[in-house]
Amino acid sequence: MRVLVLTNLYPPHVIGGYESLCMEAVDGFVRRGHDVCVLTSTYGQGSESCEGHVHRVLALEADLQFYRMADAWSYPRRRAKNVEHLRQLVARYRPDIIFIWGMWNLSRRLASEAEALLPGRVVYYLANPWPIEPNMHQAFWDASATSWPRTLAKRLVRVPARAWLADEWTAVPLRFAHAPCCSAAQRDQLLRAGVPLQDAPVIYEGVELAEYVAYAARRTDDPGGTVSLAFVGILAEHKGVHTAIEALARLPNRQRTRTALTILGKGHVQYVRRLDALVTQHGLADRVTFVPPIPRDQLPAFLGRFDALLLTSTWAEPLARIMQEGLASGMVVIGSATGGTAETIVHGENGLLFEAGNADALAGQIALLLEQPALRRTLAEGGVRTARERFDIHVMVDALERYLEQVHATAR
Repeated sequence: MRVLVLTNLYPPHVIGGYESLCMEAVDGFVRRGHDVCVLTSTYGQGSESCEGHVHRVLALEADLQFYRMADAWSYPRRRAKNVEHLRQLVARYRPDIIFIWGMWNLSRRLASEAEALLPGRVVYYLANPWPIEPNMHQAFWDASATSWPRTLAKRLVRVPARAWLADEWTAVPLRFAHAPCCSAAQRDQLLRAGVPLQDAPVIYEGVELAEYVAYAARRTDDPGGTVSLAFVGILAEHKGVHTAIEALARLPNRQRTRTALTILGKGHVQYVRRLDALVTQHGLADRVTFVPPIPRDQLPAFLGRFDALLLTSTWAEPLARIMQEGLASGMVVIGSATGGTAETIVHGENGLLFEAGNADALAGQIALLLEQPALRRTLAEGGVRTARERFDIHVMVDALERYLEQVHATAR
C-alpha cells in the first residue's frame, strides 16, 4: 500500500508520546513493505522542508503556548496554503490511503479535503477528542482574558477578528467512515458528543515492551519502606501536577519523609510558577524535584528508578502512553479514575485509582503503598501482565495494518 500520513506534529519535534507513537507506526508500516509518506507541520523548525518521506510544510493554527492576535489576519491564507500542499502531495504521490493521525491545531478543513480527494479511503486514528474540541481560534477569542489590559485589547479586536475568521466558527462535517479509537473511553466520549463512530473498533496504543520489562525484572523490595514517586508529562493544568504536590503535603510527616516526588517535563511558564509556589508554600523543597525532559531512549532507565507513577490528569485522558510504559517497567500506577486510565487500571489488581483532582484521595493511595509493601509487589506484577497483554507496539501496528488493508480492499 501507499499510505499518506497526515499529522500535526512529527518527531523529533514533539510535545508528548502520541507523536512518537506515530513515527513508530510509520516505521512499522515501512518494515512491513508499505510505501509511507508523512505530511506534517513546520513545528520545531519554523520553515518548510522535505527530508526523505517526511514533508514538513503545514502551518499550525497558532503557537502551541501563546496565541498571537496578529497571526489571526494571516490564518486564512495559511489555511488555504495547507490545503494546496495536501492536494499537490496527493496528486504527486497517489496514495491508496490517507491516514489521519493528529489534527489538534490543524484546521478540520484539511481533513474534509482529504475525504473529498480520496472518498472512502481516509482512515482516522482517534486518540484525543479533537473532533469535538474548539479550534485554537475559538478557544482564544471566546475565552476571557487574564488581565484587564488584555481584556480591553481583546474587546477592541474580537469583532473584526471573528468576522475575518468567520469560517472557523462554521462546523466542518466529517464522515469518520473509518476511525479506530485508542480506547473504548475515547470512542464513547466522541459517540456521546454525536461523532458517528458506531462501528469504530478499539485498537489500543502500544510501546516497545522489551526494555521496560527488563527493568521490571530487576526490581527489588526496599527494606526501608520508602516509595519513590514520579510524574512524567507536560506541565499543564489539565495534567493535574498540582494535585500530586498537594497530595504529598497531605501526608503525615512520618510518611512524607519516606517518599519523594520527581516531576519530569516542561510546560507553560505561568503554570510552572504555580507549581514552584506550591512546593514553597508546603515546605516540600526537599521532597519535590523538577527535571527537564529527556530523550525518549532514556525513559526506560528513568522509570526503572521509581516505585510508582502518578497519573493525575483532571480530564478524561483517552489513553496515556506513559501509563503503558509505567506498567511495563514494573511501577505501581496510581491514576485518576477517568478515561482510558479507568478503563485499564483495575483498582487493587494492577494499580490504584483515585478521584481526579482529589489530593486527599491521592495521598491515601500513596500511604497505602507505604504501609503495604506486599500490595506494592502484587500491583506491579499485575501491571506488567496488563502491559504484555494489551500494549505491545507490534500488536498495535499489526492491527492498524490489517485495518488499512481492509479499507483499501473494500474501496477498490
